[in-house]
Amino acid sequence: MNPTRHTAAEAVRAVMVARDLRRVVVDVETVQTTPVFTERGPRGPRVAVHVHLADVLGLPLAAGPAEHRAAYTVLRRAYPHAGWQSDEHRYDVRTGRLLRLTPDSWEAEQ
Repeated sequence: MNPTRHTAAEAVRAVMVARDLRRVVVDVETVQTTPVFTERGPRGPRVAVHVHLADVLGLPLAAGPAEHRAAYTVLRRAYPHAGWQSDEHRYDVRTGRLLRLTPDSWEAEQ
């Protein structure tokens, strides 16, 4: 198994994202985003994104709506081309990898 090599730009981005996420919530190790859809609303179908912050053991962190929103903003700015409104994603702070979660496998987001 060959370890994935990061370019210098990817390494810098990983360090900056980790720093920004740890400013939001100190103990965060993973951030998982899940799009949430509604059938109908007063303005039509709505898509929201649920953000789950977890520590090194995978346990949820106590954080308010502002912290969840800030973590989501950090990830959206770092990975603007990810399909946040359509796919589930998991970001691992330790490795600096954004993974797209699919029903049968994990795929690295480019």
